[in-house]
Amino acid sequence: MKKRKNINDVVNETIEQFPSIKMVCKLEDHLANLGMTLRELSLLTGIRYASLNEMKNGKKVTLNLQHVLAVMVALRIKNLNELFDTQFDDPKEEHNFCCDSDNYRLYGMPDSEFEKIKENAVRLEREDELKR
Repeated sequence: MKKRKNINDVVNETIEQFPSIKMVCKLEDHLANLGMTLRELSLLTGIRYASLNEMKNGKKVTLNLQHVLAVMVALRIKNLNELFDTQFDDPKEEHNFCCDSDNYRLYGMPDSEFEKIKENAVRLEREDELKR
């Protein structure tokens, strides 16, 4: 039996297409605008202080959507982009990302990305999920 490819490998490969991209949490700005502390937000939402601190500092690798929603409701944040943003350390990479994004919207996803879907389905042993 062949070894199943770790799902995180595929996730990381997807992100590594743009090595300088990072997710930035704007929670600190919202708290400052409201005159609220992270400890108070923790008490308001029931989310552990440590989890909120990791989110705020970009240290949390995975986010619980229920926690994100609780923060958004507590702070009356309507759109996810008011809480999170993507940033690039490399301006050329950001330019390429934006060009790709525009092309995806105008022309759809390129064939090369559909080929990756097939390749990943095989690597993850999920070929049965492909459209027939």
